[in-house]
Amino acid sequence: MSMYKIVFFLLLSVTAVGQNYTGTKTPYPFKQADYTPVPKGFSAAYVNYTGRHGARFMTKAGSDVKLLALLNKSQLTALGDSIKVMTAHFLEIEKDNYENISLLGDAEQHAIGSRLRERQASAFKGRGLSIAVTHKKRTRQSADGFLKAFADYKGKKEFKIVQDTNENVLRFYDLSPAYEAYKDGKVIAIRVDSLRNDPRSQKIASDISKRLFKTTLPEKDQAAVAEWLYDLYSIQFSLVMEMQQANVHFDFGKAFTKEDLQWLDKINSAADFLEKGAGLDTLGIQSRIAAPLLLDLVTSTDALIRGKLKKDAVLRFSHAEAIAPLATLMGIPEASMPSASIYDYDKYWKAENIIPLSANIQWVIYSNGKQFLIKVLLNEREVALPVKTTNYPYYKWEEVKTYYLSKLKKIGVKPGDDMHKYLLNVK
Repeated sequence: MSMYKIVFFLLLSVTAVGQNYTGTKTPYPFKQADYTPVPKGFSAAYVNYTGRHGARFMTKAGSDVKLLALLNKSQLTALGDSIKVMTAHFLEIEKDNYENISLLGDAEQHAIGSRLRERQASAFKGRGLSIAVTHKKRTRQSADGFLKAFADYKGKKEFKIVQDTNENVLRFYDLSPAYEAYKDGKVIAIRVDSLRNDPRSQKIASDISKRLFKTTLPEKDQAAVAEWLYDLYSIQFSLVMEMQQANVHFDFGKAFTKEDLQWLDKINSAADFLEKGAGLDTLGIQSRIAAPLLLDLVTSTDALIRGKLKKDAVLRFSHAEAIAPLATLMGIPEASMPSASIYDYDKYWKAENIIPLSANIQWVIYSNGKQFLIKVLLNEREVALPVKTTNYPYYKWEEVKTYYLSKLKKIGVKPGDDMHKYLLNVK
């Protein structure tokens, strides 16, 4: 069976167990699309790729261990007993796998790489691939999965693992004191707390608790149980292949109603929207910190075109915290609608469409030997850029470059600047 078919059937099986309302933990939702024909005389010349790691296990022990400990010492309903068994199975599968991508994550990456190589075949001439990963092992694992599609590729594959103290391009969000202060500050806390303290949150937590426990838990414990269970529910869809291998099945969705999941997803994604999405201002600190990545995309694309960087593709593997701000700073419409009210943000911004697992932004450069055009794909869907074109979704590279360099200049960034210094000083 081909890799496409394997992943297609896997994703069908994921959907079959009712997967929904999982925000940034949504397995990669690829749908076959019709692409606008390439303008006459043009063909793909280079690829500049930025992607999130694939579907993964939990990053550390937490919700799983705490939930099982509480279930073990409580009087449970029949559903509570069932959830306890599932949690024990979940922990067995997670053991020694925290932080790793799952088998589905590897398959997602392989499939994305395969489609890219097939779709933009003319770009892959054997000039080599430049591959950058962060110090987190799930990005290297994702790159390895992606590169399975290039097993027979003749060019050189150059890996660059950036030191964790200097990941200006791929983990910029860890290096800005102003951003850390924003993330931990009142602007986000007040808004997310307004959802957490909403009567709906308390009712959902109470309802879930009644379904699982024979005794009434304190309100604080009820809220914790709802949060822990939702964590496990969200991750379970990334582990479908491990479940098959271990011959176990768990579905934490049994503890929730559809309305519960909708609301818990809204709370969870609200923090993502403010921390790494359009937030209250599309040029807020949460998108300005992506300047090093956008500048790197512009300068490396220009170097490819000018023959200064002799590669077929630049491939970066990072995290949701890099992809979402980049999409906003680029002005991709679905990622760039701010919201004054935290109750309304999800009318415009959907975490599962912008930063699902294996999310990616592809810059594809086309040439006719004289001129260069660019097309941008978000999760393999054609998207509009805030630049004029008579040939959507193809844009003249020089005009796109001019637009983004001008935007970067407005926030105090130009080619050649020290990006580490920028991140330390940006306000």
